[in-house]
Amino acid sequence: MYCGEKNNCQKTCLNCQISIIFVLKYFIHSFLNNNIMVQIVKFRFRGLWNSEYPLVVNRLIDTVEKHNPHAIHLGVSFDRLAAFRPQLEKIGIQERADSESALMSELDQQRDTLYNVIYTAAKAFQRTPTGEVSNHAHSIVTLFKKHGKGIPVTNYTAETKRLYDLVADVAAQPDVMASLEALSLQPLFEQMAALNREFDALFMERTRKRGETERVNIPAIRSDCDRAITLLWNAIDHCMAEYGAEQYQPLVNAINALNTYYKQQLTARATRRKARQDVSKEEPIKV
Repeated sequence: MYCGEKNNCQKTCLNCQISIIFVLKYFIHSFLNNNIMVQIVKFRFRGLWNSEYPLVVNRLIDTVEKHNPHAIHLGVSFDRLAAFRPQLEKIGIQERADSESALMSELDQQRDTLYNVIYTAAKAFQRTPTGEVSNHAHSIVTLFKKHGKGIPVTNYTAETKRLYDLVADVAAQPDVMASLEALSLQPLFEQMAALNREFDALFMERTRKRGETERVNIPAIRSDCDRAITLLWNAIDHCMAEYGAEQYQPLVNAINALNTYYKQQLTARATRRKARQDVSKEEPIKV
C-alpha cells in the first residue's frame, strides 16, 4: 500500500515538473520574443520649434505611408495623423510670416543704430576746433534735426517714411552729401538707406501674406497632433504583439532612424541651452 502511494506521488511530481518546465519554456519564449522586438525610439515633439514641427511630422507621415499602413492594420491610426497635413501647412505658412517679423525687427535695429551713429558722430565733429570739419558736421546735424532726431523711436511706418524723406533731402542737397563724404559718413548713410528699403519691402510682403493667410491656433493644433502620434505609437506596439513583430520591423526601423536623429538634435540643443548659449538664433533642425 505504501509503495503504491509512493509510486503515485512520484508520478504526480513528475507530471508537475513537466508542467512547470512547459510553463517556464512558454514564459521564456514570450520573454525572448518581447525583448528581441525592436521598440520605437520616442522623443518629445514639444521640444521642436514651430518652424520645425510641420516638417518633422510630415516626414513621419511620409515614412509610415511608404510601408502601406492600411495593409498592416494601422490604417485608422495613420489616417488620423495624416489628416493633420492641411493644418501643418498652415502652421508652416504662419511661422514663415512670423520669422519675417523677426527679420524686420533685426533690420529695424540696424537702421536705428546707423542713424544714431551718424547723428552722434556729426554732433561730436561739431565740437572740433577745425572750422571746415565743424561746418560739415553742422550741415549734417541741421538736416537731421529738420527731419526729427527721434526718428528711431517712431513706429515702423513713420520711421520708414521719415528716412525716405531724409535720404531724398540729402540727395537734393549736394553740400550735405559733400559733408557726409568729408567726414567719411557717406558709407554709413548709404547703408542706412539700403536697410530702410529692405525693411520696407519686407514689411509690405509680410502685410500681403498676413492678408492672405488664415491665422491658426498653433498650440492647439500641436497638442492634438501630438496625441495622434502617441496613438500611432500605441497602435504599432499593439499590432506587433497581436500579429507578430516581424512584419512591423521595417516600419519601426525607418521610424527609429528619423526619431533617433531628431532626439539627438534636441538633446544637443538642450545641452547648449543649459550652458547658457543663445539657441534662439540657431538654424532649425535640418529635416
